[in-house]
Amino acid sequence: MLMLGFGLSSCQLAQLQASDGTPESKQTVGWIEAGQMADADSPTEFKLDTGAKTTSINAEILDAPEAGSEAGGMIKFRFVDTNGDSQVFERPVVEWVRIKDGEGGFFRRPVVTMQLCVAGQWIEEKVNLADRTQFDYAVLIGRNMLQAGGWVVDSSVKNVTSANCPERSEAAS
Repeated sequence: MLMLGFGLSSCQLAQLQASDGTPESKQTVGWIEAGQMADADSPTEFKLDTGAKTTSINAEILDAPEAGSEAGGMIKFRFVDTNGDSQVFERPVVEWVRIKDGEGGFFRRPVVTMQLCVAGQWIEEKVNLADRTQFDYAVLIGRNMLQAGGWVVDSSVKNVTSANCPERSEAAS
C-alpha cells in the first residue's frame, strides 16, 4: 500500500512507503514537463499521463514492415513535435499493440524502443507510434516511463523540473 504525504512543495521529493515498509523517494513532476527525445534536434513539451499504460509519440509512418508481422522488421517514421519541428527516425519494431477504437473494433499500432529525457533523467522504454496531430502534445509519457523514472505526477502544476538533459553515456545509447 502506498501512502503519500500531502502539502509537499512541487519541487520536493515525495516520501512514499513501499508495501514492504521501506521508504522510497520519488521525484515530483508536473503534468506537463519539458523533455528531449534521444537524437532529436530540440526539446519539446511532454504530457505526463498516469491513465496511459504506454508512452506514445506523434509519428507519421513512412515505411513499415509487412502488415501481418507481430515483431521484427524496421519502421521508418517522422516525429513532429509540438513546435512543428520534424525529424525522421528508423527503429526495429519490438511488438504491435491492439488499440480499441470508438466503434468496438481494434486497430494495430507499432511499438519501438526510444530514449526520452524527462526531469533530467534518460529513460529507455517502449513507445507506441500514433497520429497525435489532433492533440496538444506530441509526446505522452505513460505509466511505463513514469514507473521507470520513479516519478510522482502532481496534476496541479506544470514544468516543475529542469529541461536540461545530461549528456547521454554510451551505456544509455
